[in-house]
This record gives sequence, structure tokens and C-alpha cells, in this order.
Amino acid sequence: MTNRRGFIKQLAISGVGLSLSNTGMAFSPRDSSFSFLHLTDSHVRRKRMGHKGFETCVEKVNGLEPRPDFILYGGDQVFDGMYTEKEEYKDQLYVFSEVSKKLEIPAYHCIGNHDVFGRSARRKTSPDDPDIGKKMYMDAFGMKKPYYSFNHKGWHFVILDSLLEVDAEHGPSQTHAFGEEQLEWLRYDLGKHHQIPTVIVTHIAAFNNIGQINASPELLAMNHMVVADTLKFRQIIERHNVKAVLQGHSHIPEDYRFNGIWYITSQSVSAAWWGGNWKGYKPGFTLINIKGNDLSWERVDFNWEAQLEPEDDLERERIEEYKNFIEDQRLLKIEEVGENRQ
Repeated sequence: MTNRRGFIKQLAISGVGLSLSNTGMAFSPRDSSFSFLHLTDSHVRRKRMGHKGFETCVEKVNGLEPRPDFILYGGDQVFDGMYTEKEEYKDQLYVFSEVSKKLEIPAYHCIGNHDVFGRSARRKTSPDDPDIGKKMYMDAFGMKKPYYSFNHKGWHFVILDSLLEVDAEHGPSQTHAFGEEQLEWLRYDLGKHHQIPTVIVTHIAAFNNIGQINASPELLAMNHMVVADTLKFRQIIERHNVKAVLQGHSHIPEDYRFNGIWYITSQSVSAAWWGGNWKGYKPGFTLINIKGNDLSWERVDFNWEAQLEPEDDLERERIEEYKNFIEDQRLLKIEEVGENRQ
């Protein structure tokens, strides 16, 4: 097994996860037939046996038939870099890398907010630390830029960076946005591929309905769960042949169709950060099927029993509350339908 000290150098040399396919031009979209996966919010670390949970996910992926062509990681692959000690963050990168080597298909990386080191008021390092930012993650997985695109079998794929670096009073920070430079790049990238059906990946969503899901009157429609420049982004992609936008961050599966584009938020690989199911959803990912110009998808669960730490009292309370909610729902349905008519 590769030791932790040497793994980043080895990955940078081998370019793990970024063997970009440019074979798309050799295919007509109408002849395309393939599948791929969207895995997001795996939050891998050793605590709660999260690395073992991710191994279970890898086993599920490797057992899929027919085998998908590739994986699109949706961000937050590691548990956290924003307010975690640097050595712990490095260990999370190492553990994620070691487990993901067992995957039998290639993968492409999208950066999530927790993949970024130290850009938070709660950082566990000096504001002057030169390692603050996305560089450690990008170096670990051979990423030359935090956003990029590639072609595959007549389809175009765009990986976006939804974490805009900003300076705050406390030091280096980030906000949930694409920014003008990236949106300008996106305009012309889509323009060059305007005849090709396209899928876009972003960690922070362009569409999210968490306020209504939680029935929270205080949560505005434009909140931290949505990129601030979503309108500019949507106006750009609506001019081109974009079929779907794959999203993460909320750990809650949602999907919307708006102006001909499907916005699909995948469930989380880690569910409740390896602390059990989240809002009733198991750990899992999304399987996307391509046939010609058409895209369809399905959610794939895998079984994982939460391995809570002694200090995880809040997680235990949450799990018990959800069990009680499900039991209350069952009893109310019996009352409403009648026990013999279910």
C-alpha cells in the first residue's frame, strides 16, 4: 500500500481521475448508448468508519451490470478541509485516494466546499498558510484547473467550480458562486460544442428547494444552498444544448425540469455524513443512462449500518426522532385508511 507521505506525489504523476476522453467527436449522438454515475458528498474520513462505508459504495459500483463508462464526482469527497487540522485533512485525502483506487472505472473530479482547505473563519491554520485553498486537493488528483470539460461518445461534459474565492475580514474565504471569469469561459465552451448534447456538474446547486422541503419561512429562495449567480448561469446554458445539470451539497435528492433542462440533485454517498440515513434517504448515488440524444436516470442505494462514535449523541437523537416519525406516520395511516384496507 502507498504510504501517506508519498501518495500526493504519486497521484500527481499518474494523473488519477483525469484521463480525459476526447473520443466524443468520433460518435454521432444518435448512435450513443452508455451510462455513467454521479457520486457526490462522500465525506470520507476514518471516524464513523466512513472509509469503510465508502468501500461499500465502491463494491456497489464495481458490481453494476452493464458497467458504467465513468464516474462524475460531485464534490465533498473528503469530510472537511474548511475547519479541520491540516494533518487530518491530508489523511482524509489519503484515505479517499486509497479506497477509490479499488474502482474499476475512471473518475472525474468536481470540487465541493468541504474539499477546500482553510477558507473559513473556523479554519484550524494561520490565515497566511500558503496551503489554504484548492491547491492541495487539485494536486492530489491531478487537476490542472478547478473547472474543465471533455467529450465522450458524442456527448459533452462540463465540470464547474461553484466555490468563488474571496477575501473576508477574517482572511481567505469563499462564496457559493461561479464568478464572471468562469461563466465567460462556459459561454464559449458551450458555443464550441453547441451541436452536442451536454451534461454539467456543479457541487452547489443552481436549483434547490430546501426551504419548502423543511417548511422554513425564514429560509429565502436565494440562500447558501444555491449559487449566487444562478440566473446568469441558467441564461447561458438555456442558449445551448444542455440536457442536465447534476448537483450535490444538500444530501437530499431533488429534480426539476425548467426551460428544457433537467436539474438533478443526487442523494449523498455518505447520507448523514456516515451517521445514518438522511431525511429518510439511504447512502447512494445516481446512475445516468444515455441513449442517442436522450437521458434518463435512477437512484441507486447501498446498505450501510452507521458506526457512531461515543460522542455522537446528536446523531443518536436524530435517528431516534426519525424512527418515531415513521412509526407515527404508520399509525396515522392505519387510522385514516383502516387497518383492514391497507
